[in-house]
Amino acid sequence: MSENFKVEPRSRKYEGLAELTKEVATITKDVMGERGFVGIDLITNWTDIIGAELAQGVLPVRLTFPMKQRSNGALHVRTAGGPFALLFEHQKNRVIERINTYFGYPAISEIRIVQGAVRLPEPEPEEVEWPLGDDEVQDLLKKVDGIEDDTLRAKAFDLGVALIRKRNRT
Repeated sequence: MSENFKVEPRSRKYEGLAELTKEVATITKDVMGERGFVGIDLITNWTDIIGAELAQGVLPVRLTFPMKQRSNGALHVRTAGGPFALLFEHQKNRVIERINTYFGYPAISEIRIVQGAVRLPEPEPEEVEWPLGDDEVQDLLKKVDGIEDDTLRAKAFDLGVALIRKRNRT
């Protein structure tokens, strides 16, 4: 009977996301090359290179090099308005140093700032505790009073509080 349920070995090895990373690098190579980026390392590691505070409102746009050279280039960045541009301007030398350290050679020697639209990350909404009124608490206590098990009664009360708070928010 076990002969009918033989499992055939897989003919193809599964490599997971490794396949996808190879494809993404191949696809983006031409697009990034048009903008002067040799690889996508600068873009994918932008936050790690310049820091989270600056990366919120500054994006690399293009990398240009002098004729027939791949060093001492100019990095063009877009900033989200005045405060980010001012902050980035003051830290420009540090950013150049960090980028060159990341690449291991003097890849860029200047940064050109252009102000424009940059999609800023949405701030996470704060969790607001909506207070319950005394009458709501008394009504809820009456509803869970008939439950004999203390643990179950406490859980039912907590659930009731959550439901009332959700109802009050809307």
